[in-house]
Amino acid sequence: MPNYFRAICFDLDGVLVNTMPLHARAWQEACRASGLRVPKREIYAWEGASGTVTARTLLRLHRRPVTAAAVAGLLCDKETRFTALARHIRVEPHLARLLGRLAERGIRLSLVTGTSAGEVRRIVSTRVLSTFEVVVTGDRVRRGKPHPEPYRTAMRRLGIRPRDTIVVENAPYGIRSARRAGAGFVIAIASSLPKRFLQEAHLVLGSAARLDAALERLVG
Repeated sequence: MPNYFRAICFDLDGVLVNTMPLHARAWQEACRASGLRVPKREIYAWEGASGTVTARTLLRLHRRPVTAAAVAGLLCDKETRFTALARHIRVEPHLARLLGRLAERGIRLSLVTGTSAGEVRRIVSTRVLSTFEVVVTGDRVRRGKPHPEPYRTAMRRLGIRPRDTIVVENAPYGIRSARRAGAGFVIAIASSLPKRFLQEAHLVLGSAARLDAALERLVG
Protein backbone atom coordinates (compact mmCIF):
# COMPACT_ATOMS: atom_id res chain seq x y z
CA MET A 1 0.00 0.00 0.00
CA PRO A 2 1.45 3.41 -0.96
CA ASN A 3 1.98 6.14 1.61
CA TYR A 4 -0.87 8.14 0.15
CA PHE A 5 -3.58 7.93 -2.50
CA ARG A 6 -4.23 10.56 -5.14
CA ALA A 7 -7.83 9.82 -6.08
CA ILE A 8 -11.07 8.55 -4.55
CA CYS A 9 -13.97 7.01 -6.45
CA PHE A 10 -17.31 7.10 -4.63
CA ASP A 11 -20.35 4.96 -5.25
CA LEU A 12 -23.65 6.83 -4.86
CA ASP A 13 -26.49 4.68 -3.53
CA GLY A 14 -25.83 3.49 0.00
CA VAL A 15 -22.66 5.60 0.26
CA LEU A 16 -23.46 9.27 -0.38
CA VAL A 17 -27.24 8.93 -0.28
CA ASN A 18 -29.50 6.61 1.69
CA THR A 19 -31.51 5.39 -1.29
CA MET A 20 -31.09 1.63 -1.27
CA PRO A 21 -34.27 0.95 0.74
CA LEU A 22 -36.14 3.05 -1.81
CA HIS A 23 -34.55 1.29 -4.79
CA ALA A 24 -35.45 -2.06 -3.23
CA ARG A 25 -39.03 -0.99 -2.58
CA ALA A 26 -39.41 0.37 -6.12
CA TRP A 27 -38.09 -2.86 -7.63
CA GLN A 28 -40.35 -4.97 -5.43
CA GLU A 29 -43.44 -2.91 -6.31
CA ALA A 30 -42.64 -2.97 -10.02
CA CYS A 31 -42.06 -6.72 -9.87
CA ARG A 32 -45.31 -7.37 -8.01
CA ALA A 33 -47.19 -5.37 -10.65
CA SER A 34 -45.73 -7.76 -13.23
CA GLY A 35 -46.51 -10.84 -11.19
CA LEU A 36 -42.93 -11.35 -9.98
CA ARG A 37 -41.68 -11.66 -6.43
CA VAL A 38 -38.11 -10.89 -5.38
CA PRO A 39 -36.61 -10.82 -1.86
CA LYS A 40 -35.15 -7.49 -0.75
CA ARG A 41 -31.84 -9.16 0.12
CA GLU A 42 -31.35 -10.22 -3.51
CA ILE A 43 -31.84 -6.66 -4.72
CA TYR A 44 -29.23 -5.46 -2.22
CA ALA A 45 -26.80 -8.15 -3.39
CA TRP A 46 -27.18 -6.93 -7.01
CA GLU A 47 -26.67 -3.30 -6.06
CA GLY A 48 -24.32 -1.51 -8.42
CA ALA A 49 -25.54 -3.27 -11.54
CA SER A 50 -27.29 -1.06 -14.07
CA GLY A 51 -31.07 -0.98 -14.06
CA THR A 52 -31.17 -2.73 -17.42
CA VAL A 53 -29.04 -5.59 -16.13
CA THR A 54 -31.17 -5.94 -12.98
CA ALA A 55 -34.41 -5.98 -14.98
CA ARG A 56 -32.97 -8.59 -17.33
CA THR A 57 -31.79 -10.70 -14.38
CA LEU A 58 -35.21 -10.57 -12.70
CA LEU A 59 -37.03 -11.65 -15.84
CA ARG A 60 -34.57 -14.46 -16.49
CA LEU A 61 -34.76 -15.78 -12.90
CA HIS A 62 -38.54 -15.89 -13.14
CA ARG A 63 -38.40 -17.55 -16.56
CA ARG A 64 -40.09 -14.69 -18.31
CA PRO A 65 -39.25 -13.69 -21.90
CA VAL A 66 -36.19 -11.40 -21.77
CA THR A 67 -37.20 -9.16 -24.64
CA ALA A 68 -36.14 -5.55 -25.09
CA ALA A 69 -39.72 -4.44 -24.52
CA ALA A 70 -40.09 -6.47 -21.32
CA VAL A 71 -36.80 -5.18 -19.91
CA ALA A 72 -37.62 -1.57 -20.79
CA GLY A 73 -41.13 -1.86 -19.36
CA LEU A 74 -40.02 -3.28 -16.02
CA LEU A 75 -37.20 -0.75 -15.69
CA CYS A 76 -39.46 2.19 -16.62
CA ASP A 77 -42.01 1.13 -13.97
CA LYS A 78 -39.26 0.80 -11.37
CA GLU A 79 -37.73 4.20 -12.16
CA THR A 80 -41.13 5.92 -12.08
CA ARG A 81 -41.81 4.46 -8.64
CA PHE A 82 -38.29 5.31 -7.41
CA THR A 83 -38.57 8.92 -8.58
CA ALA A 84 -41.76 9.34 -6.55
CA LEU A 85 -40.25 7.71 -3.45
CA ALA A 86 -36.92 9.57 -3.59
CA ARG A 87 -38.28 13.03 -4.29
CA HIS A 88 -36.55 14.60 -1.30
CA ILE A 89 -33.37 12.49 -1.14
CA ARG A 90 -30.11 14.43 -1.19
CA VAL A 91 -26.44 13.76 -0.42
CA GLU A 92 -25.90 13.61 3.34
CA PRO A 93 -24.68 17.08 4.48
CA HIS A 94 -21.62 15.80 6.36
CA LEU A 95 -20.58 13.83 3.27
CA ALA A 96 -21.09 16.86 1.03
CA ARG A 97 -18.73 18.77 3.33
CA LEU A 98 -16.23 15.90 3.22
CA LEU A 99 -16.23 15.96 -0.59
CA GLY A 100 -15.60 19.70 -0.54
CA ARG A 101 -12.65 19.35 1.83
CA LEU A 102 -11.10 16.55 -0.22
CA ALA A 103 -11.43 18.54 -3.44
CA GLU A 104 -9.86 21.60 -1.81
CA ARG A 105 -6.87 19.45 -0.80
CA GLY A 106 -6.33 18.41 -4.40
CA ILE A 107 -7.65 14.86 -4.08
CA ARG A 108 -9.10 13.81 -7.44
CA LEU A 109 -12.72 12.70 -7.04
CA SER A 110 -14.97 10.55 -9.17
CA LEU A 111 -18.56 9.35 -8.84
CA VAL A 112 -19.12 5.80 -10.15
CA THR A 113 -22.67 4.51 -9.98
CA GLY A 114 -25.08 2.11 -11.64
CA THR A 115 -27.72 4.86 -11.41
CA SER A 116 -28.61 6.64 -14.65
CA ALA A 117 -27.26 10.10 -15.47
CA GLY A 118 -30.72 11.62 -15.20
CA GLU A 119 -31.28 10.24 -11.72
CA VAL A 120 -27.84 11.44 -10.62
CA ARG A 121 -28.59 14.99 -11.76
CA ARG A 122 -31.89 14.90 -9.90
CA ILE A 123 -30.49 13.53 -6.63
CA VAL A 124 -27.08 15.24 -6.48
CA SER A 125 -27.04 19.03 -6.34
CA THR A 126 -25.02 20.98 -8.89
CA ARG A 127 -22.71 22.19 -6.11
CA VAL A 128 -21.93 18.66 -4.90
CA LEU A 129 -21.68 17.28 -8.42
CA SER A 130 -19.09 19.93 -9.26
CA THR A 131 -16.66 18.40 -6.73
CA PHE A 132 -16.33 15.34 -9.00
CA GLU A 133 -13.96 15.62 -11.93
CA VAL A 134 -15.40 12.48 -13.47
CA VAL A 135 -18.91 10.98 -13.27
CA VAL A 136 -19.53 7.47 -14.60
CA THR A 137 -23.19 6.38 -14.62
CA GLY A 138 -24.81 3.05 -15.36
CA ASP A 139 -26.22 4.15 -18.70
CA ARG A 140 -22.82 5.34 -19.95
CA VAL A 141 -20.94 2.03 -19.78
CA ARG A 142 -21.38 -1.17 -21.73
CA ARG A 143 -20.81 -3.49 -18.77
CA GLY A 144 -21.78 -2.47 -15.27
CA LYS A 145 -20.58 -3.67 -11.89
CA PRO A 146 -19.28 -6.30 -11.01
CA HIS A 147 -17.39 -5.91 -14.30
CA PRO A 148 -14.35 -3.61 -13.83
CA GLU A 149 -15.37 -1.30 -16.70
CA PRO A 150 -17.04 1.41 -14.54
CA TYR A 151 -14.02 1.90 -12.26
CA ARG A 152 -11.50 1.42 -15.04
CA THR A 153 -13.31 4.14 -16.97
CA ALA A 154 -13.17 6.53 -14.01
CA MET A 155 -9.48 5.87 -13.35
CA ARG A 156 -8.57 6.30 -16.99
CA ARG A 157 -10.49 9.57 -17.28
CA LEU A 158 -8.90 10.86 -14.08
CA GLY A 159 -5.48 9.92 -15.42
CA ILE A 160 -4.64 8.15 -12.14
CA ARG A 161 -3.09 4.71 -11.75
CA PRO A 162 -5.50 2.19 -10.21
CA ARG A 163 -3.08 1.44 -7.38
CA ASP A 164 -3.17 5.13 -6.38
CA THR A 165 -6.97 5.10 -6.13
CA ILE A 166 -9.34 4.49 -3.21
CA VAL A 167 -12.86 3.23 -3.88
CA VAL A 168 -15.73 3.69 -1.42
CA GLU A 169 -18.52 1.15 -1.91
CA ASN A 170 -21.27 -0.60 -0.02
CA ALA A 171 -22.15 -3.70 -2.04
CA PRO A 172 -20.47 -6.91 -3.23
CA TYR A 173 -20.88 -6.07 -6.94
CA GLY A 174 -19.20 -2.70 -6.47
CA ILE A 175 -16.38 -4.12 -4.37
CA ARG A 176 -15.65 -6.77 -6.99
CA SER A 177 -15.71 -4.17 -9.75
CA ALA A 178 -13.20 -2.02 -7.87
CA ARG A 179 -10.89 -4.93 -7.01
CA ARG A 180 -10.95 -6.20 -10.59
CA ALA A 181 -10.12 -2.69 -11.80
CA GLY A 182 -7.00 -2.79 -9.63
CA ALA A 183 -8.01 -0.20 -7.01
CA GLY A 184 -5.28 0.29 -4.42
CA PHE A 185 -7.69 0.30 -1.48
CA VAL A 186 -11.40 -0.47 -1.19
CA ILE A 187 -13.53 0.75 1.70
CA ALA A 188 -16.96 -0.78 2.21
CA ILE A 189 -19.73 0.81 4.25
CA ALA A 190 -22.22 -1.63 5.79
CA SER A 191 -25.25 0.52 4.98
CA SER A 192 -27.27 -2.09 3.08
CA LEU A 193 -25.81 -5.50 3.89
CA PRO A 194 -24.15 -6.96 7.03
CA LYS A 195 -20.37 -6.81 7.18
CA ARG A 196 -20.00 -10.51 6.38
CA PHE A 197 -21.11 -9.80 2.80
CA LEU A 198 -18.43 -7.14 2.32
CA GLN A 199 -15.25 -8.98 3.25
CA GLU A 200 -13.67 -8.58 -0.20
CA ALA A 201 -13.01 -4.95 0.74
CA HIS A 202 -9.77 -3.94 2.47
CA LEU A 203 -11.70 -2.13 5.20
CA VAL A 204 -15.35 -2.41 6.27
CA LEU A 205 -16.96 0.45 8.20
CA GLY A 206 -20.16 0.23 10.17
CA SER A 207 -21.41 3.57 8.87
CA ALA A 208 -20.49 6.55 6.71
CA ALA A 209 -19.92 8.55 9.90
CA ARG A 210 -16.52 6.83 10.21
CA LEU A 211 -15.49 7.61 6.64
CA ASP A 212 -13.81 10.95 7.41
CA ALA A 213 -11.28 9.42 9.79
CA ALA A 214 -10.61 6.42 7.52
CA LEU A 215 -9.88 8.62 4.49
CA GLU A 216 -7.75 10.99 6.56
CA ARG A 217 -5.40 8.12 7.36
CA LEU A 218 -5.19 7.07 3.72
CA VAL A 219 -4.74 10.38 1.89
CA GLY A 220 -2.27 11.81 4.40
